Amino acid sequence: MFHGSIPADLRAIIHEHATTWRGQAEDIYAGCSGNFTIERVLHDSGFRLHSCDVQLYSSAIGWYFAGQELPITIRPESADELGWLAPYMDGRAGTLAVVLLGSRFFQWLGRGDHPYYGRMLAAYRQQFPQLHAKTVAKIETLPLRLASYAPMDVNQWLAEQVPAEAPVVAFPPFYAGDYEGQFAALDKHLDWPAPEYPTLDDAAKQTLVERITDRPHWVLGLHFDVEELREHLRGQVQTANRGLPINVYASVPRSRIVRPNQRLESVRAPRLVPGQELGGTLSLAPLSMGQFATLRSQYMNHNIRPGTPTMALAVLVDGVVVGAFAFSTPKYDPHNVYLLSDFPVTPTSYRRLAKLVLYAALSTEAQFLAQRAMNTRLTRLNTTAFTQRPVSMKYRGLLRLNSRKDSTDPAYRYQLDYGSELGRWSLAEGLAQWRSKHGQKEGEPR
Repeated sequence: MFHGSIPADLRAIIHEHATTWRGQAEDIYAGCSGNFTIERVLHDSGFRLHSCDVQLYSSAIGWYFAGQELPITIRPESADELGWLAPYMDGRAGTLAVVLLGSRFFQWLGRGDHPYYGRMLAAYRQQFPQLHAKTVAKIETLPLRLASYAPMDVNQWLAEQVPAEAPVVAFPPFYAGDYEGQFAALDKHLDWPAPEYPTLDDAAKQTLVERITDRPHWVLGLHFDVEELREHLRGQVQTANRGLPINVYASVPRSRIVRPNQRLESVRAPRLVPGQELGGTLSLAPLSMGQFATLRSQYMNHNIRPGTPTMALAVLVDGVVVGAFAFSTPKYDPHNVYLLSDFPVTPTSYRRLAKLVLYAALSTEAQFLAQRAMNTRLTRLNTTAFTQRPVSMKYRGLLRLNSRKDSTDPAYRYQLDYGSELGRWSLAEGLAQWRSKHGQKEGEPR
């Protein structure tokens, strides 16, 4: 029902640490509450819980759990599109249900001329009475209750409202502006007494660290190292290989380290090696998740965080593995499959083997296998490249650049979104095109 969460292992660490404060405190203050995961973890711990956040989404939840009215209405400029929601907004669970459901479909408002978004909006409106009733029922069964909720900047809250001796738990957002972007559609269409607050940038996070760690009991989750807190590093959680590790600093002298355990399986087919000539038949072979993880760990850029694919395929030429790619199930457009990963084996004698993997991914054979695996008609492919350059040389010429944005990943400058039609050629045709355009070996003229 709620967006996002913090990993289960982190929740266990928070619960374990907080239980050591029994008898020493009666209240726990949770900053940057987000989706209230910390509070839900501690709801039965016996402590009175206090929360704060600055987002509409979080404030609606916080006010409800604190037993307050939700001062949220539809903006006048959105009344034409959303006036039909007004009867559902009762100032309590009904209003919260509108906010939770709106966080799912408000993003499509204004895009109704697109066939997909138009259908989704129409379906939401048609099914809204049932969806709203079910959401209200779920909300009213939640056991969490808050002693207070404050819609304000976490540093201001710590300075003005949190007692100096009170325990504090906080997992601030990893990136400045992360939540603002995620819930921008809610603020666009709903009116509420939004607080003014500074961006939680690096300087603000440093202030947050200082205002939390000068008290007797605290837990702080950060995605970066804090040298001054080295002696308080009590845990590190990494839920996926090459996933972002989260450092847990705490006043509690109990340590935990959680590391991912990736299942690997051998790939018995031979792989292309330097000096080896490519054969004449391009083919695809399904990979198990363990086999795909083996190839990905060996050949994919180690700076790219891996996701979990729906299906993975090896690309072979005359039975020799030259690369692999993976698709994940469409999220928004049911006919647009997402190219999650694509990479060639290395080293080889061919400079542009990565493009041969793309030719295979765009083939009619790949389209057929993806449609069979996902049980839906797939006509398009899209993918995202994080890079330091404004154009991805791998995708240029084969995929269409749909958008170029500043990267949300600080390791890269650009986030490039590419797309293409699926089934543009057969595997045989794709191999022939690749040979004529990109099949040069190292040292051969381009």
